[in-house]
Amino acid sequence: MGAMTDEFFEVPCPECKSVLIIRRRDGKLMETRKPLLEETTGDRFEDAYERVRRAGNEIERKVAEAREREKGKMDRLNALFNDSLEKAKKEGPVQKPKREVDLD
Repeated sequence: MGAMTDEFFEVPCPECKSVLIIRRRDGKLMETRKPLLEETTGDRFEDAYERVRRAGNEIERKVAEAREREKGKMDRLNALFNDSLEKAKKEGPVQKPKREVDLD
């Protein structure tokens, strides 16, 4: 069976790898501890550590992807700005449009 304490039994489910906490006195199911990872090590602390480590790696990967996208955006915006600047230099200074009020 599983590990036992004075008040509870811990019974591992061989199929789903959950741990069932059963009260010894009346056999009532008190808690179901689902595994933190699909391929569990059997040690909840190690599983929790691995889950946090994987989440951190996933976050780092997403941040790196976002940085690359932003870098690409800045490169496109800089190219667009430089093209517009060259066009403005070729066209010369912009004249202010004449308004009816200015004609008097």
